[in-house]
Amino acid sequence: MRCLLTVVVLLLGACAATPADVQTADIDPNDAWAGLEGRVSPDGSVITCRSIKVTGTRFPIKQCKSEKVWEWWDAYTEGNTKDALDNIQRNRCSGQLGKC
Repeated sequence: MRCLLTVVVLLLGACAATPADVQTADIDPNDAWAGLEGRVSPDGSVITCRSIKVTGTRFPIKQCKSEKVWEWWDAYTEGNTKDALDNIQRNRCSGQLGKC
């Protein structure tokens, strides 16, 4: 009976234990998770999450990054978009095969 009581107490103690708080140094500013939204990342900016549309599906994905990484990401995607449009306009390509 005593052994059974000891096992039950140990199991309940293990269930009641909470995970350790995430340290700032453990956060990757490039790839955080939703539970870290609002915390400060090691680069000194706050982690924010965005819903990103994915081609081929109706469901957006949620990506979380630090504000500094999001600034870089926005500039990077804007540059790619501008380059793609400039290439189409310079080539006067209509988008049809063999017409470029």
